[in-house]
Amino acid sequence: MDLLHYFDPVDFEKFETTEWANKKHTLGTLLQKNQEKIKPEKADLVIIGVCEDRNSEGTGAGKAPDEIRKHLYNLNRIGPRFKALDLGNLKIGHTVSDSYFALRDICEHILENNQTLVVLGGSQDLTFGMTKAFEGRLFNMVTVDPKLDFRKGIKNINSENYLNLIIEKQKNLYSYTALAYQNYFIDATDIDQFNNFHWDVKRLGQIRYDLTSVEPILRDANVFSFDMNAVRYIDAPGQSMASPNGLYSEEACQISRYAGTSDTLKLAGFFNLIPEKDKTSNSSHLMAQIVWHFLEGFFSRKPEDPSDDSEDFNQFMVDMSNISMTLVFFQSRTTGRWWMEISDFEGRTGGMYIIPCEEDDYIKASHGDIPDRWWKNIRKMHKRQNK
Repeated sequence: MDLLHYFDPVDFEKFETTEWANKKHTLGTLLQKNQEKIKPEKADLVIIGVCEDRNSEGTGAGKAPDEIRKHLYNLNRIGPRFKALDLGNLKIGHTVSDSYFALRDICEHILENNQTLVVLGGSQDLTFGMTKAFEGRLFNMVTVDPKLDFRKGIKNINSENYLNLIIEKQKNLYSYTALAYQNYFIDATDIDQFNNFHWDVKRLGQIRYDLTSVEPILRDANVFSFDMNAVRYIDAPGQSMASPNGLYSEEACQISRYAGTSDTLKLAGFFNLIPEKDKTSNSSHLMAQIVWHFLEGFFSRKPEDPSDDSEDFNQFMVDMSNISMTLVFFQSRTTGRWWMEISDFEGRTGGMYIIPCEEDDYIKASHGDIPDRWWKNIRKMHKRQNK
């Protein structure tokens, strides 16, 4: 598959270097040099733009990719040997479905080559096209959104209900978590519906109270979808919701960096920036920084696998008399990150499933309380077994 046939290449010359940037050390200069030196299949990370918003309830996001590049290219290159490529903007199909399926083909190719893809959108319904690449394999997805883009009974896909098709049609979706939702935008029945699916949700207030709690969730994700509407309006006016509440810009960047550090995360999309509402370009600049933090997290990845019986992990065993079993925890001696073993499930990793967790899960178990994370995964596994 020749990826280059799908794209209009980037014209790097049209993106000017700002006066405060050292052009020699900018990400744009690095990407331009890599374009001449690295073949697409040799890149560790690939960036593409998708100027598609025809299924959005508010137009304008299709113009975002080059606005993001304008600011992203002026930021630091992260590392001089960062094997990243920007392939340009996807050639938009005759219909929106054509764009979804082209994106699916690209994502499939990325997964087969064990690369990581960054999608500059475009509207968030493009997430559906990304997840189509996982047909035939299990995947975990995390979205950052002020609401749940799920509307029961609606079949025509748009940016406000794309989750319908993913949740109801993508049978290989194993785990889904919605981060930073705001309760006043969501009906209680929608939360009940998500609980029935055994999906997880984290309110904005929960994240703000303990931002580090999202790291284990993102560490287990394969798909990451970020909606600019999750950021409060004063920090990002170039959006459709214009809510006074939302993530602070620093929180958005930190969440994106956590996503970048995930060893398993292969597809990341950044959506719903509307340049025509961004009069000062502050939103475009922020989205560029959010993407940059993902790239920086990716460059800093430290792959770790507790199932390798490596001496790089401390192992802790906690006897749980109330369930007549022992919970096993692992802590990395290098990064300090934690994992928990789920042994009540057959069919993956030889009957043993190890999930990322927090130190707090170990502390709760040590005090005789079964962690919520353990119960939720047991329910998901049993549901999967019974399908």
